[in-house]
Amino acid sequence: MVLKKGMPLIDFFFEPNGIAVVGATPEPYQGGHHIVTNLTLGYHGSIYPVNPKYQKVLGLKCYPRVSDIEGPLDLALIFVPAKTVPQILEDCISKGVRGAILESGGFAEVGPEGKALQDRCLEMARKGHLRIWGPNCMGLVDTTKQYVFSFIAPDAWQGVMNPGHVSLIVQSGLLSGGFVTTLMGNKTVGLAKVCSIGNKSDVDETELLEYFLQDPATKVLAFYLESFVRGRRFFELASSSDKPIVVLKGGKSLLGAEASASHTASLAGHHELINGVLRQAGIHQADDFFEMVDIARTLEKGFYLQPPADRKPRIAILSYSGASGIVTADHMEKDGLTLARLSPHIQKRLEELSPAWMPVKNPVDYWPAMEKYGPVLTYKHAIEALHDDPEVDGIIVHLFAGFGIWFLNMKEIMGDIQKPRKPILFWLIGPEKGREPTRLTLEEEGWPTFSEIHRTVKVMASLFEQPKRKKRCSQMLPSDFPVSLDFKELVRTTGGPKKRILDEHDSKKWLEALGLKVVREAVVHHLDETIKTANQIGYPVVLKGRVEGQIHKTEAGLVKVNLQNADQVTSAYQEMAHLPMKPKSFLIQPMLKGNLELITGITRDSQFGPAAMLGLGGVWAEIYKDVVFRLVPLNQEEILEMVSDLKGKALLKGYRGSKPVNMESLADWLIKLGWLVMTFEKIQEIDINPLLIVEGEPVALDANIILQ
Repeated sequence: MVLKKGMPLIDFFFEPNGIAVVGATPEPYQGGHHIVTNLTLGYHGSIYPVNPKYQKVLGLKCYPRVSDIEGPLDLALIFVPAKTVPQILEDCISKGVRGAILESGGFAEVGPEGKALQDRCLEMARKGHLRIWGPNCMGLVDTTKQYVFSFIAPDAWQGVMNPGHVSLIVQSGLLSGGFVTTLMGNKTVGLAKVCSIGNKSDVDETELLEYFLQDPATKVLAFYLESFVRGRRFFELASSSDKPIVVLKGGKSLLGAEASASHTASLAGHHELINGVLRQAGIHQADDFFEMVDIARTLEKGFYLQPPADRKPRIAILSYSGASGIVTADHMEKDGLTLARLSPHIQKRLEELSPAWMPVKNPVDYWPAMEKYGPVLTYKHAIEALHDDPEVDGIIVHLFAGFGIWFLNMKEIMGDIQKPRKPILFWLIGPEKGREPTRLTLEEEGWPTFSEIHRTVKVMASLFEQPKRKKRCSQMLPSDFPVSLDFKELVRTTGGPKKRILDEHDSKKWLEALGLKVVREAVVHHLDETIKTANQIGYPVVLKGRVEGQIHKTEAGLVKVNLQNADQVTSAYQEMAHLPMKPKSFLIQPMLKGNLELITGITRDSQFGPAAMLGLGGVWAEIYKDVVFRLVPLNQEEILEMVSDLKGKALLKGYRGSKPVNMESLADWLIKLGWLVMTFEKIQEIDINPLLIVEGEPVALDANIILQ
């Protein structure tokens, strides 16, 4: 391929000038034999088996060492015991090899000793300007060129490769072997390239994303990942991509981040934060392997999509069964689709074949018409009519293919659908004898088929997510605010070298200096001062004990709310004064009444960097965990979409007569918090809980800033 300016310099992995196979063997059924065999079946460059035990392998001269090879050599495929790899890498470096694919196991995946060996190999490679792919992987496959740089058995791929435009990058060996051969055997998806990256000690998913975004053979990318390397860069590349990207993230059931001082970090589990980041980047998310491929292969078709931003995609269902139509509609509701209201003139077209006693509505139950006119004529007539309807954005067709008149000629049925094609997806059932030829014909003609209704609906919904997400990402702009010298001095001087956690009073000073509204409060040290201040503020009041480093004050008994008089204040003061962690001072605040408690904040994720969190707050934050995350900086549109992702979003719009949240004010909070963390690297986390909504306006009742 022709490399464009700025393209990652890893092309030698895909177009190597000479390949060495270290661990080659003439013994059949062994990985070293499979690798050489696979190369001879597709690769047209020089192949150099390497193994001191043999003179020849498959008729090719076998070399004792890589450095003994005389011809040009870009790439080494290494399949030997892990402990022998460092010596082989030294030999590759002395030969000037550019890249090595370590297909051996026994590295970081097996524990600390293997991790140390992997790190040693990487250090050697970097010093020797050698790029490493893997280890613990199955290499790569290029279906168009018939390149198989892997120990996969030749019988698994010969004669079943189905070239296409979906490139698959997986952090797994078994997946790239058994799963991909299953896909190829079923001709389910047309693959461009398949990359198994294993432990990704060097070459990672981000570098491959950058490569494939400029690969003309790749139109859609699908990733199975258990972690992200350089997550922020991955996000930036995906956000600006014109090519659809699908990600299946493994490890969603992990308990999330380790226990942290702040709610924000403790709620930033793998699934919640990564889900938000992927949504923000416009990435489609899958829940299992076949769903990942189903979404990718359907995106590859390039269907015409134009759902307005202010409504749900309108789908027509064409069925031969009332029950399946109902079930499909149920799934549509769950996945954010709606039933199209058919145009009057299209309804009349459909009624031409439907008997008078069977009214036409959506879902379109066309069984009576099929009984009278046969399935070929009725399917053709109905699909064309629904495709012509301007009120229909997509069509789900229920299809039975089996025997007799149900052995369907799908080219005849679908042949007159004019471009631009709206998405038409098929739920296909029937005995294999009739179903498989029908499925293959539909797939070859560009019409995706599925064996489950819920998967058909999920894929249809995924199609319509893409335009909305791309619009959001293209509008993301950094924010900046003029700040006073006093504020900069406050940031510079607050917190000494040993003070990592700022308590809420110091934290609120920062927020207030940015123009964010915080509760009025006073610092008091003695009981008399506390009573006097409470009288000045007016009852009821809130009393809080200040203990350095203590964030979760409620659990520690350091918060007393709704104190109605001086006696209650005295009792609360004396109770806290006798706690094991005796407060050095106290905060006294008015007891504000609000309609809703939110939680918001910023955390620095190790993979993606600063991310904003928004959710239901107060004591419910840890119970319901109704939170969403996005990377900062943010704009107002992204913040509105954060709100729309909350399960309790109705509460923010005004509930049972309460005033709706002022979205401009809420956006101001998130934008400024993001700016604060991105501007001052000493800030590790910000935690605002609760952010009380008072007459629609957000007010911080408690806040903490954690420094690095």
